[in-house]
Amino acid sequence: YHASSPMKALQARTGATVTYLDGKDVKAAAAAARKADVVVVFGEQWTGESFDVPDLNLPAGQNALIDAVARANAKTVVVLETGGPVVMPWLGKVGAVLEAWYPGTAGGEAIARVLTGEVNPSGHLPATFPASLAQLPRPVTEGDPKLDRDSHPMGNYDIEGAAVGYKWFDKTGAKPLFPFGYGLSYTNFAMTGLTAAPAGKGVKADFTVQNTGAVQGKAVAQIYVSGAGWEAPKRLGGFRKVDLAPGKSQTVSVTIDPRLLATFDVASGGWKIAAGDYKVMLATSAADIVQTATVRVAAQTLGASGK
Repeated sequence: YHASSPMKALQARTGATVTYLDGKDVKAAAAAARKADVVVVFGEQWTGESFDVPDLNLPAGQNALIDAVARANAKTVVVLETGGPVVMPWLGKVGAVLEAWYPGTAGGEAIARVLTGEVNPSGHLPATFPASLAQLPRPVTEGDPKLDRDSHPMGNYDIEGAAVGYKWFDKTGAKPLFPFGYGLSYTNFAMTGLTAAPAGKGVKADFTVQNTGAVQGKAVAQIYVSGAGWEAPKRLGGFRKVDLAPGKSQTVSVTIDPRLLATFDVASGGWKIAAGDYKVMLATSAADIVQTATVRVAAQTLGASGK
C-alpha cells in the first residue's frame, strides 16, 4: 500500500491552510465549512470482487454529510472515489463534482493536479449515472433469498435484453443525472462539418473539432448510429480523443465497425445489415447530439467474425 494524500498535495500546490475533518460529526463539518473559502468533500463507495453494493447511494450517511456541508458553503467540491455510478441528491447544492474512481498509488497527486488546474480533465463517463434508482431496470438488486442450486442470484436478463447502459435510457426515455460519455473540461470545443459515407462494409464519419477556449485541452468526440428494428434507438459507433491548443482545429475520421450496423442472425450464425438509410450522430455524450447526417447502406451479410 502506498499512501497518497490529496490534502498534502493541495497544500503543496496552493499554500492554503487546509483543515481536515473526518466527517463523522456532521454539525462540526458544516460549522467548519461556513468558515472556509472552499470545501472539498470526499465521497467513498468501496466495492470489489464478491463485495458488491446494495444500491447506488453513498454508504454510511455520506449523502447527508455532503448536503449539510453544501448548505453551509456553496463553494463545495465533491470528489467521488467510487467503483461505479452513484446517485447525487445533493448535486444542485454543490459547485463541482470530480469522479476520481479508484485513482491508484498516486491518486492524491492526480486529484490535486486536476482541482488546481495543473491538469485539464478530459475523462468521459464509461457508464450512465441515473437520476434515481427508479430509472434502472432493477431498482432493487436481484439476489437473496431467491437462489439457484449453485447459490448464485437468479437474474431476469429479459428485462433490458441487449438494451444495456445508455441504450436502456434511450429506450425508456429516462433522463439520467449524467449520460454515458459525459465529461467537462477547463476549455470549450466546437464540433462541426459532419459527413458520413459507406466505407467498405462499414461507414466512415468525418468532422472537425476546434478548441474555442483559452487553454489546451482534449475533446472526446463520439459517433453514434441509428438503424431500424434495433434493441435501442442508437448505438455507439466509435470515438476519438483530440488534443488541441487554444484556437486550433483538427479534422477527424471515425470508422464504424460493420457489426455495429448489423443484427445477429441466430439461424445463420452471422450478422446481417439491412439495406436503407442510417442516421449518424456526432455527439459529446449519449444525450448531447451536436450534428446528424444520413447515409444509405446496401444490404450485407457478415460472418461470425464480422467480416
